[in-house]
Order: sequence, then structure tokens, then C-alpha cells
Amino acid sequence: MTPMIYAAVASAGEVKVEAFMTTGPEDEAVTSFTADTPKLYAMFKTKGAKDGDKARGVLIAEDVGDVAPPNTTVLETKLDMEGDTDDGDFNFSKPTNGWPVGKYRVEIYINDELATKLKFTIKAAAKSKKKDAAAGDEESSGD
Repeated sequence: MTPMIYAAVASAGEVKVEAFMTTGPEDEAVTSFTADTPKLYAMFKTKGAKDGDKARGVLIAEDVGDVAPPNTTVLETKLDMEGDTDDGDFNFSKPTNGWPVGKYRVEIYINDELATKLKFTIKAAAKSKKKDAAAGDEESSGD
């Protein structure tokens, strides 16, 4: 028996978290989204979580230009854990005017201890030519 290994695995309060960003619970991991993405998902698995542990996902805008100061907390979600999970998620819904373009991160905390960080970017949504033409018409009709 190797008590050192057992002690490292069972150390109190230590929860391991694996996580990734995606556009939906069944979708592949991504590191970039468009400004019109309806929801951002931080999917996670835990090892060592106990019934009653608290998980918290914090969406932070690291750099979105003039829209918000650097490292602004945008949204925060809390979950009560019921032991380990293989399919936990924090999801964040798109703001009315879309996600501001820039750099973001999601921090996942277990019992107020930072477990992991996920960095990603938001890029401008693809514009359709029809919308651009309509916008151009509106601008020129104001003469």
C-alpha cells in the first residue's frame, strides 16, 4: 500500500475540474464564438466533489475595448453540487445587442477556490449583404 498516493488523492477540499467552452452541451469544444452566439457553455467534469459543495462560474470580459473596463465580471452562475459530475455546465445567454467583440474568460470555482480558467474570444458576427444594403439605403435616404 502507498499511503502517499492515497493522501494526495484524498487531500481535503481538493476538487479536480476539467472544462471546455462550447456552443451547446452536445457540441465540440471551441475557443472562439461570434457576437450572435445565443449561449456560451462552459462544460465541466469534477473529481472529488462532495454533496453540498458549491460551484460557481464567472464570465469575465478581459478586453472588450471601450464597452467595459478590462476584467469586468459580466455574468455569474452558482450551482449546488451533488457529488461528482461528468456533465456539469454553466451557460451564459447572449446580451440583447450581442456579445461585445473581444477576449473573455470563464473562471470556475469550487467552494470559492479557483479550480480552472477557460479563455476564449468573441468575433464579429458575419453580416449578410442584404442587411448592409438596407443600412446603406437608410443612411442615404436621410438627405
